[in-house]
Amino acid sequence: MPILADQTLALINSTMQADQGNRFRELERKLLPLVEDAYSQEGGKGFRSHLGASLLGRDCARQIWYTWRWAKETHHEARILRLFNRGHLEEARFVAMLLSIGVAVWQFDDSGKQFRVSGYKKHYGGGLDCVLKGIPELPDIAILGEFKTHNDKSFTKLLTTGVEDSKPEHYVQMNLYMGHYDLPYALYLAVNKNNDEIYGEIVPFHKPTFDRYTQRGIMIIDSEEAPPRISESPAWYKCRYCEYNGICHSTELPAKNCRTCRWVTPVDNAEWLCENPKHPSVKTLSKEEQLSGCSNYEVNPTIKGKV
Repeated sequence: MPILADQTLALINSTMQADQGNRFRELERKLLPLVEDAYSQEGGKGFRSHLGASLLGRDCARQIWYTWRWAKETHHEARILRLFNRGHLEEARFVAMLLSIGVAVWQFDDSGKQFRVSGYKKHYGGGLDCVLKGIPELPDIAILGEFKTHNDKSFTKLLTTGVEDSKPEHYVQMNLYMGHYDLPYALYLAVNKNNDEIYGEIVPFHKPTFDRYTQRGIMIIDSEEAPPRISESPAWYKCRYCEYNGICHSTELPAKNCRTCRWVTPVDNAEWLCENPKHPSVKTLSKEEQLSGCSNYEVNPTIKGKV
């Protein structure tokens, strides 16, 4: 059964009601400009350099591998872009709620940067929302803070079954962060975008999950070919609506860039090595070089895996 953070939510609500949200809004004014992801220009550049911890809990390893290998650049419609942006902005709102009830919140390290995880060969990683201390349920323990938004259907399932069952990718992400930072618990806060209802859950660190998905990340990074499909039917609902359906199940070609080329391999220190014999020497590639590819590009023949 989920461990609900009812005391924390009750204190947030009673504190906001007592001053009609004045302290909350005062904190928001200071915090919103610090949410760099909400204003970043990197989000419009198509591909992420690293394999994100937020991806590793997804059902289909092949989908994750395609994302990691830049198999297709996704262009979102305006509504989806606004939803992504709202998710970033909600971080500041959750931090304001926690600060307003006296919780200590750390969002940045000593250099002023977001707390980050950097794992296998520095290719795997992610950014923590925050570390916090002082919630009523665990007043003396530093724990992870993780904040998410949900639509009404997703939020209803979350209320019924908890985060591990309803959003396993969120559960995995938290365990990866907790494991890397040696944090025993996470506070998972979620908001229903339809009515602003909030949900809170205390998530204990689960080492078997950390170990399993750390190994999954290593497998995806090192794999030269696409992992097995989650289903052999392109019409199955999780395949039908997957952005990689045409590449995985049909004849659509992957995007032309170095990561879909047969001659490129991920190596240590977050670098990619080109060993094309047509090049005068072996070389590591910048992100710009990876994106543009070269005239000697050859598509990875295993991009569709074993059929």
